[in-house]
Amino acid sequence: MVDTPLITRAEAEAALFDTRGGNCLFAPIRHHSPACAWMLRAMLDDCRPEVILIEAPCDLACHLPHLTAPDTIPPVAIATLGARNGQEARAVRYFPFSEHSPEFVAITHAKQIGAEIRFIDLPAGTRLEGEAEAPVFQSEAPFDSATFIRATCTKLGLRDGAELWDHLFETRLGQRDWRGFFADVYAYCLALRKTTAPELINSDDTLPREAEMRAHIALAEGKRILVLTGGFHTPALIEKGEETPCKAPEVESYLISYGEEALDALSGYSAGLRYPGWYAGLWQAACAAGGPPDWSAHALEVGTGFAGLMAREKRRVALPQLVEMLAMAEGLAHLKGRHAVLLPDLFDGMRSALVKTAFGPGEPFSERLHHYLRGTKLGQAPKSAGQPPIVADARARAEGARVNISDSVKRTKKLDIRRKAAHSRASRFFHQMGLLNAGFADLKTGPDFVTGNRIDLLFEEWVVGWSPFVEGALIDAARLGATVPEAAANHLAERRAALYEAGRGNDLRAHLALLLLGLSAGLGSELVGLRAELQEAVTVSADFDGLVQILFKLQAVSIPGDPLFDQEMPDLSGLLGAAFERIVYLVDDLSQTPEEALPARIKALETVASVLRGPHAQRLDGDRFSNALAQLLEQQGCRAMLAGAVAGLLVRAGLRAPEVLATRLQGALLGIGGAAEERVAVLRGLLMTAPMLLWQNQRVLEAANAAITSLDEEAFIAALPALRHCLTQLNPHETDRLAEELATLLGVQPGSMTGATSRFSEAETTRALMIDSAMGALLEADGLTHWQCN
Repeated sequence: MVDTPLITRAEAEAALFDTRGGNCLFAPIRHHSPACAWMLRAMLDDCRPEVILIEAPCDLACHLPHLTAPDTIPPVAIATLGARNGQEARAVRYFPFSEHSPEFVAITHAKQIGAEIRFIDLPAGTRLEGEAEAPVFQSEAPFDSATFIRATCTKLGLRDGAELWDHLFETRLGQRDWRGFFADVYAYCLALRKTTAPELINSDDTLPREAEMRAHIALAEGKRILVLTGGFHTPALIEKGEETPCKAPEVESYLISYGEEALDALSGYSAGLRYPGWYAGLWQAACAAGGPPDWSAHALEVGTGFAGLMAREKRRVALPQLVEMLAMAEGLAHLKGRHAVLLPDLFDGMRSALVKTAFGPGEPFSERLHHYLRGTKLGQAPKSAGQPPIVADARARAEGARVNISDSVKRTKKLDIRRKAAHSRASRFFHQMGLLNAGFADLKTGPDFVTGNRIDLLFEEWVVGWSPFVEGALIDAARLGATVPEAAANHLAERRAALYEAGRGNDLRAHLALLLLGLSAGLGSELVGLRAELQEAVTVSADFDGLVQILFKLQAVSIPGDPLFDQEMPDLSGLLGAAFERIVYLVDDLSQTPEEALPARIKALETVASVLRGPHAQRLDGDRFSNALAQLLEQQGCRAMLAGAVAGLLVRAGLRAPEVLATRLQGALLGIGGAAEERVAVLRGLLMTAPMLLWQNQRVLEAANAAITSLDEEAFIAALPALRHCLTQLNPHETDRLAEELATLLGVQPGSMTGATSRFSEAETTRALMIDSAMGALLEADGLTHWQCN
C-alpha cells in the first residue's frame, strides 16, 4: 500500500498484544464493522480479559444491564439530552449499537467469559454542554480524506475509502486469524492518522477524548484488560498517559429503539460503515455458516429483494436484467482480484444492467438501491430500560391508529375524518404529534383549517412512519406531559404565553391559529382559556382583516356536525357571533381606509359576503351587514374603489337595483378632471367583488361600454393602462365570458375578441397608441388626412 511501511505486521502485533507485559490488549476497530465484530469475538474467547474498556461515554455505563437484557433487539441506541439553556428543544445525541457492532458483541459476550465492561470516553454531559445542536460522537472524515487513503485507492484501482476498507477487511469476515486481522487494521489506521492533516485532528474533540481514554486505561492497570476503540485512536492510546478522568454534569439519557435507516451515515450518524442493512445481512450469513458467508448467494438475495421492491413501485426488473446485473457485479469483483461481491460491484452492475438514461441525482434505480441497502429494520429497547411514559403512550396510540411501527418505512395513510370516528381519532393524534415536532406524520393533502384552505375536503392523506428520531423528540417533550395529548396541550400553552411575552397579546391571527391547531389536535377541553382571551380581544379589536379571518375560519367548526367541533370546547358560536358584531360595527369606518390598504379591506368584505352566501349563513344576521354596507355606500367620503366594491355586493345580494350600479359606474368613467386611475377605480372595485354582473346584467355592461366608447381618443389612451390593470383581476374563464357578452352587445362574431394574443407589453401598446394619435394630429395639421389608412 505504501512503498516504505510505517510498521511491519510483527511490530503491529507487538504494539497491540505485548504492550505492558501482555496485560493490556488493544483491538482497533471500525464502528459497525461485521468483520471487526467477528474477529473480536474470537479474540475474546482466546484471551478472556478480566476488563473490557469500550470507547463510549463513561457516564452512560448505567445502561449496560439493559443492553444485555434478553428482550433487547438491536439496533438500539443510548439517547442523551443536553441542557435546555433556554432552548425550546434540547440537543439530542445518539450512541447506537447494531447487531454487528463490535461494541455490542463485546458487551453481550462479556457475560460468557466473566469480564467486566467499562465505558472510557469523555462523559456525554461534558460533550453536550452549551450545544444547541448535537454533532455525532465520531467523525469518519479521515477514512476518506487522508492522503494515505487516496494514494492507496489510486494504486489498487478503487474508488474511495469505503471500497478500500471493504476490499482489505470486510472480505475477511468469518475467518479466524484475529491477530493478523487487528495488526493489519492497526497498520492501516496508523497510516491513516499519519497522513491526516493535523488541523483536522485538532478541529474537534479527538485529543481531549483520547486523554480521557488514557486516564481510564491507567485506572484499570493491574488487571488483564482489552481496550476496544476506533482504530484511529489506538496509536494515541498505546502509550501511557498521566491524565485523570473528567467530572461531568449529570446528563439525561435513555436506551431507545434505533433503526437501520438512522444508523446509516447519510441519515445523520456519520461514524462507521454505511448501508447497515447490507452488512447486517452479511453478519447473519456468516453466523449461520459459522464462517465466511457465501458472497454470491448474498448478492443474489440482495438483488432479488431489490427487484421485488422495484416491482412494488411499478418499475419491474426483468429476470434477464437481474441476471445481467448480478453477473456484471461478480465479474467486476473478480477483475479487482477479490472473491467477494462488494457494494461498488453491486451498484456498478445495477447501473450497467438497468440504467438506460444519464446517471445522476433523481435517477430512480440508484436511489432505490441506496434506500434498500440502508435497511428499514427497527430494534427494540427492553422494557427494563425505562422510558418516559409519553413514548409508550405514543407507541400505543400509533398502533391504535393502525400505523406499522416495526420498521422505519414511511407509508401513506388516508383518513375519512368526517364519517369515521376511528379515522378522526387518528387524525387528531397525528396533529398532536405534529405540535410536538416529532417528525412522525406529514399531512400531504386534506382540509387545512388553520389557513382556511380546502376545508370542504372529506379526506386527509398523511405520510407516517416511526423512527428513532421520533422517540428522541418525544423524550425531549416528556417534560410537557406523560401523554401525547397532555404534552401537546402544554406545548400550545407555552406558545400562547410566548405571544404575551412578545407583546402580541391582542394578535387575533396568532391566537386564532393556536385555537385551530388545538381543535385539529382534539384538545378542546384545554382551549377554554384561549377562547375566552380571544373573545375578549375581539370585542375591542380594530383589526378588520383579523376579525374577518375569525369569522371565515370558525364558521366550519363551531356547532355539532362541523368537522372540528369539540363538545368540550364551549361557545365557539359565541366567539363567531362576537367577531361578526365587531365587523358590522367597523364597516362604517372603512371610508377612512388608506388607499394602499383598500384592496385588502375589499377582499375582507367579499369574504364576509361569501360566508353569508354559504351553508352557515343562518347563524348570522346578514341583514345587519347589508345595512351597514348601504350606509357606507352613501357616505360622502367613500372612495371610488370601495364604492364600486360595495355597490357590487349590494346588487349581487339583490339589495340595490342594477341601474344604481350602472349609473355610478358610468359617472365615474366619464368623470371630468380626475386621474385615469381614479376614474377606473369604481370598475376595479366592482371586479373585485362582483365581476359576474358585467355579463349577467346587460344594463351594467351597457353602461360600462357606453362610458368607455364615449371617451375621446386622448382620454381613452390615458385611461387604457388603468383599464387593462383592473381587467387583469379576471381569470381566463371570466375574461372569455366577458368577451362573448361584449361581442354580442357590439354585434360582432362571438369568439372574435378572444382569439388573438398580443405579443406586445402594456407599455408598448400604450406608447404605440400615443404615437399613432400624435401622427394623426400632425397629418391633420398639414392637411394630409387622406394619407391615413382606413
